[in-house]
Amino acid sequence: MDNPEDKQKRVRQIGAYITVPFVLAVPPILGWFIGSWLDKKLGTGPYLMYLFLLIGFVAGFREVFRIVKKFGNDGA
Repeated sequence: MDNPEDKQKRVRQIGAYITVPFVLAVPPILGWFIGSWLDKKLGTGPYLMYLFLLIGFVAGFREVFRIVKKFGNDGA
């Protein structure tokens, strides 16, 4: 029988992994919006949009790596 501590760790781990798709999707979308807005304000074409989109992807993957590192092995 599972003790309550193991069950709580498992629920916490599942909750962390459920957030992964959102963590991967939201930063690039925000980067796209911010970059597009700055491009319109500064007249720089699509360059800032691409830059902020790339920064969003990097931030998203970095956060996913942090989540997997924290909850991947032992579910602490």
